[in-house]
Amino acid sequence: MAAKYAPALFLEVLAFWFLLRWLLIGRLILFFGRLLAVMMGVGALATLDQHRFVWMACFVGSGALAWVLLRRWRGVRVVRHHGVPLPTRLAWRMPAPEVATLCERRIGLPVDAAAPATIADGSRSRCLLALAGDAVWVLEDESRPHRARVGRVLGQWDRTTLVSHVEHSRRGERFEFSWPRNGALVRGVMPSGSAAELVAGHLAADELRL
Repeated sequence: MAAKYAPALFLEVLAFWFLLRWLLIGRLILFFGRLLAVMMGVGALATLDQHRFVWMACFVGSGALAWVLLRRWRGVRVVRHHGVPLPTRLAWRMPAPEVATLCERRIGLPVDAAAPATIADGSRSRCLLALAGDAVWVLEDESRPHRARVGRVLGQWDRTTLVSHVEHSRRGERFEFSWPRNGALVRGVMPSGSAAELVAGHLAADELRL
C-alpha cells in the first residue's frame, strides 16, 4: 500500500459523519460510529506489525477523529418543533442555580428550582419547568449550539393543587403531574442531573406541606 493513500482514511471518516450519518437512525449512527473507530484501531495495530508507520499514524488519527465526532454527535440532539428538525445543544448541562437564574430573568420572579423537560404530547416539545410562587411555569426552550436561551412563557400550572410523581429511568427522570379536581394529567421526562433532582425535591416538599 503506497503511503500517499494513507490520508484517505480521514476522508473515509469525514464522509461517514457528514454524508452517510444523515441516512441512518440514531442507534445505527452510534453502532457504526463505534465500529469505525474500532476498525481504525485494529488497522493501526496491523500496520504497526508491518512497520508501516505512516499508515499507522493515519489509522490512529482517523480513529481519534471518529471518536471525537461521535462524542460531539452524542452531545447534540435533534428535536422537532412544528415538524421541522432543529439541532439543540444539551446546553442545560449546567449547575441547577444557573438554570434557575435564566428562568428568573424571563418570568421576573424568584425561582425555587428549574429543569429542562420534554413534554409527552404529540410534538414531543422541549421546554423548561420552573417552580416559582404558586405556579409551575412552562417556558419555551430556544437554546442553540453552545448557547442556552429561554423563550416565551408557554403556560402556568397551579402548583398548590398539583399531585406529582417522579421516578428515575434510563431516559431520565420521568414525571407525572396531575390535578385531580380538574381531571388533568401531564407526562414527560427531565434529563437526569442536579436540576431535575432539585425540582423533584421541591415537589415532594410541596406535597408534605399540603
